[in-house]
Amino acid sequence: MSYNNYMKNQQGLPRRQAGQVILILILVMAVALAIGISVIQRSLSDISTSSKVEQSSRAFSAAEAGIEKALRNDTSNTVFTDSRATVSNSGSLPLAGQALEYPLLGKEEVAQVWLADPNANLPNCTGYTCYTQTSLGVYWGNSSTDKAALELTIVYYAGGSYQSKKWYLDQIARTPANNFDTSADCGGFLIGVNAYRCKKTLSFTAQEAAGLMLLRARLLYNSTSQPIAVAPVSGSLPPQAMIIESTGTAGDTQRKIRVFKLDKVVPPYFDYGIFSLGEINKN
Repeated sequence: MSYNNYMKNQQGLPRRQAGQVILILILVMAVALAIGISVIQRSLSDISTSSKVEQSSRAFSAAEAGIEKALRNDTSNTVFTDSRATVSNSGSLPLAGQALEYPLLGKEEVAQVWLADPNANLPNCTGYTCYTQTSLGVYWGNSSTDKAALELTIVYYAGGSYQSKKWYLDQIARTPANNFDTSADCGGFLIGVNAYRCKKTLSFTAQEAAGLMLLRARLLYNSTSQPIAVAPVSGSLPPQAMIIESTGTAGDTQRKIRVFKLDKVVPPYFDYGIFSLGEINKN
């Protein structure tokens, strides 16, 4: 009997085939190990992602809770079992002699700026900050391609009644014509840290200036959100706004919410009410 036949009889397989089986077993084990490691890594990644999503949700909820407290004039820190919120605010805005800058506004959204202190016994403004200058600077827009127009309404008290005066401002002459005033200076301006494209200085008579109450501004034609600012030419606007920032923290995750709070906002239907021939009642 030959040696090879002897080995076949002893082990059931030739030596070469036995070596191949061992290699195949090693390859199968390596593939299985790689698959196992990949599954474990994917599971750990999913767990990590789920944990981060949960922490992000908790941090955002904490930030929201901080904003809710701040809107009730409570700026103390908010602490929960697994999250917390730190709240800060800018104090009353605008500061003396400075502009009131609104957050970005979309098409046909309205910005309201008090020219008389809303806490005063209006139209009597004795003892409060009220703007009585005969001119006022208005800034708007920040795009050289998405050119926004602006509708302005000034409400003032004169002759024993509230009256309104309007401006329609545009950067370009449009087709079809809208007959807006295109005399605004659109050479670019910097107010605070924000850039604005256009500026228009509004002029009032002495009688109008003595009874200025508020300004309403509405962006038109824009497809992107853009800024608006109202700046005193001299003197100061009454304090009326506040920026509140709440930072929620959960684990290693932080979420921030910023809110622009304005005192005593006139409801949207007011813009239509000032043109109504009769009374408008809202139940």
